[in-house]
Amino acid sequence: MILRRVFTWVGLCALAALASSCTRSDVSVPSPVGPSTLSITFDLEATPNVIVATDKLPMATVRATVRKNGAALPNVTVYFTILSGPGEFSDYTDRVVTATDSTGMASVVFIGPSKYEISRDMTTAIQGQIQTSTPEFIFKTIEIRILRGAD
Repeated sequence: MILRRVFTWVGLCALAALASSCTRSDVSVPSPVGPSTLSITFDLEATPNVIVATDKLPMATVRATVRKNGAALPNVTVYFTILSGPGEFSDYTDRVVTATDSTGMASVVFIGPSKYEISRDMTTAIQGQIQTSTPEFIFKTIEIRILRGAD
């Protein structure tokens, strides 16, 4: 019986101590519109993202968009690199460096293989990366699907 009273007394003291510690009322909720810790956004897209290899070399435009706090960010260096798969950029290389224009966009032309250069459907992975002055890497990777046309 004494042990039961001791446990009851200790339990009530613990409950009173915990109840008094939960009285903080001045918690601030952050705004859902920001500011965020990293305000640069980077998008990468290919148009079209599926091309058909025929007698002629198929092409797609790869476009990067860079924004800071929702506004276009001009004069940002963007590196476009073909990571894997067939094809090349319009200057016949697998890496192109360009800068964003006044609308925050940088674009390059990807040239895929002809149907004689591939034997089946393939995928090319392209990475876009912006140059920053911080230790963080900001990059995205997209894929362009290449369908082999009929003989």
